[in-house]
Amino acid sequence: KVGLNTEPSVGSSLLTMYSRFGSIEDCCKAFSQINVPDLIAWTALIASYAQHGKATEALQMYNLMKEKGFKPDKVTFVGVLSACSHGGLVEEGYFHLKSMVKDYGIEPENRHYVCMVDTLGRSGRLREAESFINSMPIKPDALVWGTLLSACRLHGDVELGKLAAKMAIELEPSDAGAYILLSNILAEVGEWDVVEETRKLMKG
Repeated sequence: KVGLNTEPSVGSSLLTMYSRFGSIEDCCKAFSQINVPDLIAWTALIASYAQHGKATEALQMYNLMKEKGFKPDKVTFVGVLSACSHGGLVEEGYFHLKSMVKDYGIEPENRHYVCMVDTLGRSGRLREAESFINSMPIKPDALVWGTLLSACRLHGDVELGKLAAKMAIELEPSDAGAYILLSNILAEVGEWDVVEETRKLMKG
C-alpha cells in the first residue's frame, strides 16, 4: 500500500503474503498497485484465486499472464494445478500437467503430482488416482499417498485408504497424520480392533 508502483519487488512480496494469509480483495488491490507485475506477482495472484476456490479466475489470470509474455515456472504450475484441484477440473489438470513438459520443458515434482491426486480425489475418482500414482515417473512421496488417503476418508473407501496409509507410513513413519486419518476411516466403519492397533503403532 506504500509506494508499490515504484517498487515491484516490494509489491510482489506483499502480494505473496496476501495470497497466503489475506483476502482475495487485498491480493487484487496489491496486484493493481504494482506498475509492472513480474512473474512472482502473477504467480501469487493465481495462487490466491486458487486458494480461495476461484478456479476460473485463476486460470483466466494464468492465460492473461502468458499473453503478457511471461513463461510459467514450477511455482506457477503449483498454483494452476491447485486451481484445477479446488475447482474439480480433472481434464484441465491433466492438460496443464502435460503442458509443463510439452510446452515449457519443466519436469513435474511431487508437489505437482499431489495437486493432480487431490483433483482426482475430490472428484471421487479414487482408483484413477491410485493408477495415476503408480504410473508416476518419480517415486511418490508420503504427501502424495497422504493426499489419496484424505480422499479415501472423504469418500469412505476403506480398503484403498488402508493401502494409501501403509505407503505413507512406510515413507514417513514419524508423521502422525497418516495414522490419525487411517484411525478415523476405520472408526467410521467400526473396525475398532484395527483402530487400537493403529493407535499403538502411532505411540511407538
